[in-house]
Amino acid sequence: MTGTKYLSELVDCSALQKGRLNIIKAPTGSGKTYFALHHIPSLTVNALHNVVYLIDTINGKEQIVRNYNAISEYYRWSQEIEEGGMWFDPDNHVVVLTYAKFGLLCSKHLDFYKKFSYIICDEIHSLLRFQHFSQMPNYHSVARGALELAVKYSEATVIALTATPATIRDGFNAPALEIPIDQKELLQYEVKETVGYVNLYSVLSQVDIGTVGLCYISRIHKMIEFEKQAKEMGFSPVCIWSINNPDYKMTEEQLEARRSILEDWTIPPQYDLLIINSSSETSLKIKSQVDYVIVHSTNPDTQIQVRGRVNCDLRTLYLPVEGNPEIVVPAEYLGKRLFRAEKQAMVEALNLRNPNNRLYGWQTVRSLLLDNDYLITDRREKNKRFVIIEPADNA
Repeated sequence: MTGTKYLSELVDCSALQKGRLNIIKAPTGSGKTYFALHHIPSLTVNALHNVVYLIDTINGKEQIVRNYNAISEYYRWSQEIEEGGMWFDPDNHVVVLTYAKFGLLCSKHLDFYKKFSYIICDEIHSLLRFQHFSQMPNYHSVARGALELAVKYSEATVIALTATPATIRDGFNAPALEIPIDQKELLQYEVKETVGYVNLYSVLSQVDIGTVGLCYISRIHKMIEFEKQAKEMGFSPVCIWSINNPDYKMTEEQLEARRSILEDWTIPPQYDLLIINSSSETSLKIKSQVDYVIVHSTNPDTQIQVRGRVNCDLRTLYLPVEGNPEIVVPAEYLGKRLFRAEKQAMVEALNLRNPNNRLYGWQTVRSLLLDNDYLITDRREKNKRFVIIEPADNA
């Protein structure tokens, strides 16, 4: 770990300005959440009604509520805000909302954003991304508009806490001010080694069984495929994603793992590999030992945010190398049934090798083919499995 001081020791709150989006660069281990939920509320006598903490995901909201000086929105809270506060909270709790819920409240009460002394925006870059996930206007786009209005036309001090400030400066339509902080003095976790990889599945062959890892994959179907491959290689993986996904319902085992992580900050000991997607990319915190992190994304912000889920020094960070090798499958292997022997012959013909000059196995080649837009169909004949490979434009 580097640095010696927490965020609350380095931020001069007198430098925070109304009429500006106050951007504070806050990497993992810097005390960001304490600053937001203890230090800022101490500046007001009624944090329950004067401060709101906005976060991007339900997973993150639940972990914050369960472990910090914060509560979820309760019955009549928004009405109390409109009426100027109904009761005083001696513990100065802060209400935590997702950006979507904030957008919903702002759509019902058009000047809702004007009611607060402080609006704290955690991982606001996710809001900029989420608003494009469905047709606009949606609750995320409403939340974004309300925050821009809050900066320009309200008395609120709007604070953005992020490890990736450049995205916020470039994408938020309101005056911005980056609060100066000595990053050398700021406490933050280290990465001992960063390793590039060409293919996601090849990483597992580089990892020692018995170590603990975190892996980010954006698509659930690919998470499931990666989990299956990890099990076949001797790992004990578990996937978690949003509880609100209607197409992929988590099992009781997954839900229990999710509960343990949200409540205890730990990957349950029966697992050595936790696989997450964007529902946990920016908000989940893990305080148990994690040896390595795999990020299956070339987006720099995603890489920083996923690494930030782990609250400890990291032995290895695996990141994809920009661009994959162009692969041309010989015509004799296209559109035909490829059993084990035929697949092996194709693997040898392609002659794709890892940095140690070892021939890639079928699973690695399969993933590379998918990355090169080939279609692969799994089938069975008389209890023997085979695949059919076709170029995408022949689909």
